[in-house]
Amino acid sequence: MATKVTQAAEDINELIPMIEATKKSLKVANITRSPQLFLVDAGYCLKKDLTHIAASDINALVTTGHIKHNECVSDSPRGRIPKNATRRERMARSLRTKPGRIDYARRRVIVEPVFGQMKVKPKARHLRLRGLSGAETG
Repeated sequence: MATKVTQAAEDINELIPMIEATKKSLKVANITRSPQLFLVDAGYCLKKDLTHIAASDINALVTTGHIKHNECVSDSPRGRIPKNATRRERMARSLRTKPGRIDYARRRVIVEPVFGQMKVKPKARHLRLRGLSGAETG
């Protein structure tokens, strides 16, 4: 729905710009419905992004990666969310609920096959045009 080429070694700072680019792309295409849910991998689990998602009322499931021993998240959460839970703990809790597990499992069939195809297709890992501007237009 949206693309961006960057020269940064990591794309961890691209979550919020990509969500905004997706919304803009849909608007340009005259699609009035916004995405109901963003499925995001653990590489984007930053405190600032989780805070922005919560403040902007964006419906997203961001994998939190490994939960540390001192974090309070049960395998099958029930009841109220603890008042002292961090944004990361709240997101981990959302992912561990039955609806969260079902929603995030869809990522395996939507996104992951594309990465597999890129690895199988010859030379698909390399950009064919040089430079940032060439990669953006290619």
